[in-house]
Amino acid sequence: MNGYIFSQIKINEIARLTGTSAALVSRYFKNQEENRVTRVNQRIVGIQPSAAQDYLKNAGLDYFYMPSVTLFANLCGGVGKTSGVANLSASLRRIVNKETPIVLIDGDSQASLTGMIFGKEADDEDSILVDYLEGKAKLDDIVTPLHDNIWVMKSNLNQAWIEKVLVKPKEIKEGMLNLYKEIFSKFGSDTKIFQDHTPQLSNLFASSVCALFHLPNTIKKSILIPMRSDSVAINGANYIIKEIEDVCETFSRDYDSIGIHCYFSNVDRRFSTTSEALELIKKKPRVMRHLASPIIRTCADITKSTMSHQNIFSSGKSSNAIEDFQDLMQFTYQYGVER
Repeated sequence: MNGYIFSQIKINEIARLTGTSAALVSRYFKNQEENRVTRVNQRIVGIQPSAAQDYLKNAGLDYFYMPSVTLFANLCGGVGKTSGVANLSASLRRIVNKETPIVLIDGDSQASLTGMIFGKEADDEDSILVDYLEGKAKLDDIVTPLHDNIWVMKSNLNQAWIEKVLVKPKEIKEGMLNLYKEIFSKFGSDTKIFQDHTPQLSNLFASSVCALFHLPNTIKKSILIPMRSDSVAINGANYIIKEIEDVCETFSRDYDSIGIHCYFSNVDRRFSTTSEALELIKKKPRVMRHLASPIIRTCADITKSTMSHQNIFSSGKSSNAIEDFQDLMQFTYQYGVER
């Protein structure tokens, strides 16, 4: 269970989030108690999440601390949905007090997130999400604790039966809504939920989107759509947005009440490649409308961390990927918040 180990956030990272100087941040933490910072030879090398939370709240970045539900989806596989769930939630864990629960839901029958964290899919006899939706298991039966108040809903191929469970409009409308409500009831009103999805249209995704529109506005609700810079991935993003539109039309929901963000998840340094991708997106107005400014640059650390069942924050080393996921985290939580 080593897939969610992460290093403490550093002074320069907090400075980047707040747009202030590292010297100013360093002065603030200089005389902090030993249980709030980590020092090596009197030099601060890490800041505990609780201390980072206090600083960021005082700096006016309290949007990070809203309860939230964040879905990752794209009809195309291999675009970075699973690594997005793992790395964005780990990025948030570094700045959110460990008393705040983080719940990771693997909604993909391929069990990519489960495998990334645990090294293998859920055992066949394990209770998973489909069992809960069928009424065969309770919430306590399908969540597995890691450490630091992190919880995982595992998956395996049995998850594919969800499409047989969520069939009628009433079931789609209420299935995931009831789950989210019960999660907030059990774990607390400040809980953060991150959810991975299968690379195809599914009733689970429709139910999850529908649930977002029924949750109160005090909860931050986002759908993140990672894309490679090729036509297949961009078309996948276009179709998943169309699916969201269809859900809104079917259940008479306000399309603009949640944040929908498409972002490039594997951009290399060749300008020609990026330029070609932007030209493709211009032909897809839906994607263009929701194109987010953060990008995840090509970085070997992402692949290495995935292969070793880790996240990019595990090593404690600086990288482009760390900066990029922090940018994505800030964009996602700041979006729609008046400053």
